Amino acid sequence: MFGNGSISQGFPRFLLPIESSLGLTRDQMSLVFSLARAEGSVAGPAVGWLVDRFGARPMVFAGSITVGIGTILLSQVNSYWMLMILFAGVISLGKSAGLGQTLMAGVNQWFIRRRHVAMSALMTAFAGGGALIVPLLNESIQWLGWRQTLIWTGVGILALTLPASFIIRSRPEDMGLRPDGDPPVDRAAESSGGRQSRGSSSAEFSFTFREAIRTRTFWLMSVGAFMRVTVTNGMLVHIFAMMAERGLSEDESAAWVAAMFFLGIPLRFILGVTTDKFRSNLMLAGGMAIGAVGMWGLWLGPGIVGLLAFVIGIAVVEGITSVNWLMLSDYFGRARFATLMGFMSLFMNIGLFASPLFAGIVYRLTDSYWLVLAVFTPMYLVSALAFLLCTRPSPPTRGQRRWIGTETRAPQPAPSAGDGD
Repeated sequence: MFGNGSISQGFPRFLLPIESSLGLTRDQMSLVFSLARAEGSVAGPAVGWLVDRFGARPMVFAGSITVGIGTILLSQVNSYWMLMILFAGVISLGKSAGLGQTLMAGVNQWFIRRRHVAMSALMTAFAGGGALIVPLLNESIQWLGWRQTLIWTGVGILALTLPASFIIRSRPEDMGLRPDGDPPVDRAAESSGGRQSRGSSSAEFSFTFREAIRTRTFWLMSVGAFMRVTVTNGMLVHIFAMMAERGLSEDESAAWVAAMFFLGIPLRFILGVTTDKFRSNLMLAGGMAIGAVGMWGLWLGPGIVGLLAFVIGIAVVEGITSVNWLMLSDYFGRARFATLMGFMSLFMNIGLFASPLFAGIVYRLTDSYWLVLAVFTPMYLVSALAFLLCTRPSPPTRGQRRWIGTETRAPQPAPSAGDGD
């Protein structure tokens, strides 16, 4: 909650004071945020592979140290290049390695039947960080200044995340346990022909990496996620400047943004835990359509009505985020979840890099965000259409079930040539 609230949702609050203090232009600051988002996405496949290979625990430890120390050092920058290196390089890499997809991959390893509740709880914590930390950062910047605020932010990240890294365990199998708290596998009964109970959570279909990327579903999901993160990231980086363009003060802007994230707290949990009762692709399509209405509110909506539409619409988009990753896990299994999530981030990288930079350049040229919002709003509708077409793929044709963690397999036909990871 604290790490993601400070870095992902909270750092846009530093845009205007750092810009003013260092004498930078809006597109220069936009490039910093663009590179930060892009660097995290480029590292995604490597992070995913490392998590699947070594587990979440060492990644959380290393990422926490990197983010905490990097944030403290960021408070001392006096040049554009040092800002670029520390924020777009060090902090972003640490956040990607330890505080984002790694945590989701770890939770995904511990739960199958109750995955929706567990993953929704984690994603709710991410949203809670935006609701709770953004107002604190706003007050601290006004009273202490942005440099002192960064120091205390880095100290807070180290104090909260390092102890957690010693408690986290990567997989239940590492402790002789199984997902969902199921009893250990009785190997003696298994070898004598006994069967796993029907309610077992350890036996599941799990796509290999190659099998997953050969499905149309994976690529439609990638398109939907690409459009979603492109618009959301570009808008959130410039959200305080966009609010200022509407005539809101810094305190008013912080209150509206905090309200948006606060509303996303129950939405992330409720939408996540109900995914197993409704079709996730329909939930995502509906959520992105509501997000388009929200973007219209910020673009053309009148006064308080437009702001309310924006806050509600983007809160729904933020709330539906957990459904996106739950669908990836439900459709393709948990064995290669981190790798698939990291591979998908390669395509998100383009949008994550381009959208904040595009918004900054357009603002410098036109002195307005009107054209930016005119482009962003229909992109949410494209995302809705992609998710609508994103149906569950057929199980792997090899017809095998993997016992996750033990690699013991139920009887299966011989695989054809070329099968495997």
